[in-house]
Amino acid sequence: MTETTEPGGGDPASDQDVAADRPAPVAPGHTPGQSIVAQRAIAAPATVDRAARTVEVVWSTGARARNFVPSLGLITEELEMSPNAVRMATLRSGCAPVLDTHRRGGARDVLGRVTAARLERGRGYATLQFSTAADVEPIWQRIADGTLRAVSVGYRVHRYEPRADPATGETVHRAVDWEPFEISVVPVPVDRDAAVRAQGEQGLPAPAIEPALPDEDTTMPETTPAEPAAAPSAPPSAAPSNPPQETPVTTTPEPTRAVPPPDLDAVRAKASRAERERIAGIDAAVEAARALLPAERITPIRAEAIAQGWTGDQARRALFDALVAQGLRPSIPARPETGPSHDDPAQVLDAMAEALAVRAMPGYQPQGSGRHAEFLGWRPSDMLRELLARRGERNPPRNPTLLAERAFHTSSDFPALLSAAANKMLLAAYVPAQPTYRQIFLRRDFRDFKPHRHLRIGDFPTLLPLAENGEIQVGTMSESQEIVLLQTFARRLRVTRPMLVNDDLGAFTDFAAAIGRRVAEFENATAYNLLNSANGDGPTLATGNAPVFATGAARANKAGTGTPLDTATIGAGRAAIMKQRTLDGLPISTGQTMRLLVGPNLELAARQATVPVAATQTSNANVFAGFVQPVVEPLIPGNRWYLFSDPLAAPVYVYGYLNGTEGPQVTTGPVQGADGIEVSVIFDFGVGAIDWRGAWFNPGT
Repeated sequence: MTETTEPGGGDPASDQDVAADRPAPVAPGHTPGQSIVAQRAIAAPATVDRAARTVEVVWSTGARARNFVPSLGLITEELEMSPNAVRMATLRSGCAPVLDTHRRGGARDVLGRVTAARLERGRGYATLQFSTAADVEPIWQRIADGTLRAVSVGYRVHRYEPRADPATGETVHRAVDWEPFEISVVPVPVDRDAAVRAQGEQGLPAPAIEPALPDEDTTMPETTPAEPAAAPSAPPSAAPSNPPQETPVTTTPEPTRAVPPPDLDAVRAKASRAERERIAGIDAAVEAARALLPAERITPIRAEAIAQGWTGDQARRALFDALVAQGLRPSIPARPETGPSHDDPAQVLDAMAEALAVRAMPGYQPQGSGRHAEFLGWRPSDMLRELLARRGERNPPRNPTLLAERAFHTSSDFPALLSAAANKMLLAAYVPAQPTYRQIFLRRDFRDFKPHRHLRIGDFPTLLPLAENGEIQVGTMSESQEIVLLQTFARRLRVTRPMLVNDDLGAFTDFAAAIGRRVAEFENATAYNLLNSANGDGPTLATGNAPVFATGAARANKAGTGTPLDTATIGAGRAAIMKQRTLDGLPISTGQTMRLLVGPNLELAARQATVPVAATQTSNANVFAGFVQPVVEPLIPGNRWYLFSDPLAAPVYVYGYLNGTEGPQVTTGPVQGADGIEVSVIFDFGVGAIDWRGAWFNPGT
């Protein structure tokens, strides 16, 4: 995630720390006014190397900040700055970019690159090198003269450890595994100590990637001093405009002293140490480049760097030039962690999928920002080439044959494009199709593919009065013997290499557009096949070893002989349901509205018996209007008809999906032994009967 920029400010304590770290030597013979001028000059960014266009910065101290994480919401975040917690490979590669305020919309947002990076004493240090481009020059000048000092790091977090702050009691999410990948120049930082370094000694070189030696003190102030700084353009030796009056001081020249001869052993040791540090810097750059360049390119560069006396930074520049010459790009994430941008490949892929759906399905309503219109006229090969370019490929092939070969590669975005487009078309056709069986079946989803048992009416024990001694009596809950199974249904279609070479995805789009409606029809037919089994009596239940509907005393939910559908027979069926009893002997609850299920032959009679009509006499009134709702289904044959209670009150049949995932799912995968992609539709669905009390069946005449 990219670090959010928030206003930061100093406090007296931090100002004192900065002042304590700032060296303020006063040479003998200098007045107090002169010491003040020297101390103010130290605040200028002395780590700036105008010739090399480099500057050293503190890019993070791990300070707490408020941040928004999509999976966690708004959190208080703190960065662990130990070497075990920070993945430094990207910053040390020599290819990490320096950006303008975390913008990644185009090439002009890149101001330079990070040439060196290290962790030291709980802080992150880096050397930034800025481009010589004309549009970068104004920013570089602001950095060089000390006007622009704040920096901010862009990073992604791989693991948080939530901890309670004992002082405030709030939860602090500490990033214990995270990876910085860019450093930005910003007006105001989140971390107030993240800034261009202002070293006290002009000539002190910044250490390379390796940690500082024990006898060196590289702790320098990273924040702007609380006291006003001198004009950045004024040289350190410039005197104040109104200097204080000085009292002349008469000095006596000291006698000339003999200069001791140089310690040759110390000079040799210092030179040897500097050489070891130089080679170590070169080796650090080489190790960081091994993941980006082959060994045969790296070895000659290392040998030349050692022989020619290059520094670690010069070796990094040579390795970067070799990387560019090879036609590769540094691994910079394509999707910003703070939200999608206009060039986000995932956003582009979604817009392309919307465009395919709009072209294949008349009347399809696209979702999102409307960017799909940009790709409506594009061929599949054009889309594939654009996706390759968005993923960092410099020159994607234009030949459709070569593009087809790339499309079926495991790292290609093309399978994801087909899957996204198929899902959009499938759901657009599936969701509006409302199968009628859902009005009389109760939905109960499945956790897995094991046999599922469902509670029936009265399986839960009835409530009893509380005993005089306050004892609550123990009840028992029976377990249903009826088992409902979840099944998997699937079909697949191949998108072959010739289809892509010919820019012809017609078969795929037709398949995806039609499968949604076909799955809804299959779902409805599966449910009614169960209900219509055994000439309408339904499946055999384990309880009583009889079908759902039977005329005997064990069921008493079927008419002995078929009768026409009218108010009298509806009343008889309704009364039979209301006479049913639960396992505890209580009347069942039928709900406010019953469903009258009929086929096409009885639609007119069902509506005449249930639709409200204006009547002048009570005998002509439609007494079941508002109490019985007609459900007409073409899959109900002949003149048979059913009455069902509200499925929430007295369920008879149930249906469900795996883990609540309603509807079919689309997956893609390679074709075994051939160039192509298989688009598979998988549908996990189950139906079954669990009781008989809440329904009535009349075979009709």
